[in-house]
Amino acid sequence: MPPLDLTRFDLNLLVVLEALWIERHVGRAAARLHLSQSATSHALSRLRIAFADQLFIRNPRGIAPTPLAVEVMPRVAEVLESVRLIASPRGSFDPSRLQAKLWVAATDHAILTVIAPVLAKIQAAAPDLVLGLRPADVESALRMLDSGELDIVLGAGSFAQIPQRFDCQRVHQERFIGIARKGHPALVQRGKKWHMGLDDFVRLPHILVSPRGDTRGVVDAALESLGRARKVGVACPSFLAVPFMVGASQSIAVVAERVALRMQETAQLAVFELPLALPTWEVWVIRAQGRVTEPAIEWLTNMLLRDESSGGPL
Repeated sequence: MPPLDLTRFDLNLLVVLEALWIERHVGRAAARLHLSQSATSHALSRLRIAFADQLFIRNPRGIAPTPLAVEVMPRVAEVLESVRLIASPRGSFDPSRLQAKLWVAATDHAILTVIAPVLAKIQAAAPDLVLGLRPADVESALRMLDSGELDIVLGAGSFAQIPQRFDCQRVHQERFIGIARKGHPALVQRGKKWHMGLDDFVRLPHILVSPRGDTRGVVDAALESLGRARKVGVACPSFLAVPFMVGASQSIAVVAERVALRMQETAQLAVFELPLALPTWEVWVIRAQGRVTEPAIEWLTNMLLRDESSGGPL
């Protein structure tokens, strides 16, 4: 594609390109831009001429980007963000005046352990802010950060190994812990903590958090190194349901400590130390490097970094 002649190119067309990329529908893009659908279609025609490419192809659900659109959108997002930063007023940021929707990708675990503990403070400080929460795996989350479809990602595990064009801020470290119903006969108290022997741990039926229906997890690999195996009685797709299933049965489960501590009273659980060593992991706030100084994103990041979970520091 030959270089664009900026003396003849309307830079406002890049704003239209961004809206089409995000909405994947001409009508919704027009509504986002406060334009008529015909004006948005005309702008798309001008974009196609300027880029010598269709950019978006119609399909039954709207429009889909061409390979060239996928290639250029991260750079377009960077350009538009730079312009927005230059044009933004330089006064101090007041979250009480923020009227916006910020998109955050987060797992159920991150929603419960990172967002929930500070949500009241976020809402008190920015009553007109709307948090749009959505799920995302590593690949799709990074793509949406590049395109501007996401403002922040709360990630863990494999999210720690990501390209340098993203900024990572550590929220907290997490570890695994065991849960059983209160008064479970296999529990033994030592000091202020509950414990369970390895023989009882492998004998009792386990409820495994398994979104894909697998019956193996990190616990099974650790047990194999000890020459042992556990019995998985239930593979449950929702980790939020597991504590209640454990609290109403003889089954046990291995879950994140912060989840267990926040739900132990509601689900009538006892939390116990595991009879085997499992790896810890860290939870991160992830942003595109080019957007870390955006006032709203910077403020929300600082709010999320307040580690006020019921579990305290680990």
